[in-house]
Amino acid sequence: MLLPVAKTAWPGGNLVLSAIPVEEGDGLLPQLRLVALRGGQVLCYAGHTIGDVHFPIDSVVAKVSVDGRGATAEGTLIGHEGLAGLNALLGDCRAGGHAIVQIPGRAYRLAAAPLREAFERSAVMRRMILRYIAFRIFQTSQISLCIARHSVEQRLSRWLLQALDCAGRGELRVTHELIGVALGVRREAVTTIALRLQAAGAIRCSRGRITAVDRAALGAASCECYAVLKRDLDLMKGDLARL
Repeated sequence: MLLPVAKTAWPGGNLVLSAIPVEEGDGLLPQLRLVALRGGQVLCYAGHTIGDVHFPIDSVVAKVSVDGRGATAEGTLIGHEGLAGLNALLGDCRAGGHAIVQIPGRAYRLAAAPLREAFERSAVMRRMILRYIAFRIFQTSQISLCIARHSVEQRLSRWLLQALDCAGRGELRVTHELIGVALGVRREAVTTIALRLQAAGAIRCSRGRITAVDRAALGAASCECYAVLKRDLDLMKGDLARL
């Protein structure tokens, strides 16, 4: 679903997009589209060509790895701080995993080919995107450690905190099934843990929605990985503001 978007300057709402000087993206602005993303929508399947790059505003996209049987493993979350479709800018136009919309909402969409040309042409844009890539690499490494060392309850609590940060609001419109896909666990496990967190007063669950009631309690149920990931996110935001 396409929505109207201003054509005079990069619109706000996405950190990476807003940080790029508009003159460095010469010719891209008229191609920018504001789109509404649905929960569960697959933006690109693993191994398929990335046709468009998405810059979320209040939506959240999960990058998940997939094996030959279709089982998923947790990857990174992408919200208003970044972009989905990085491989298209790095010489490999194939997706390394599924990009699945976890939290519905808005995003800016740009065709991958002209964006890649601008990335190759502009030193300023390359600095911006490469700083974001360094952030994504660190996030992937930390989440791999989290998967290996921490319980599903800790990982789910950490994931919820991350998703709240990515969406920029206190309520998530997401199903337990989609969270299970993102974490690589069964939906029933997500439901059992979510009910425990609700009983502890950390969250409130309703059909298709999870509301943060007590972030401190949710943080206590999480592992130290959330604080590490949040610290790196804040560093990346500061660096982009200074570049």
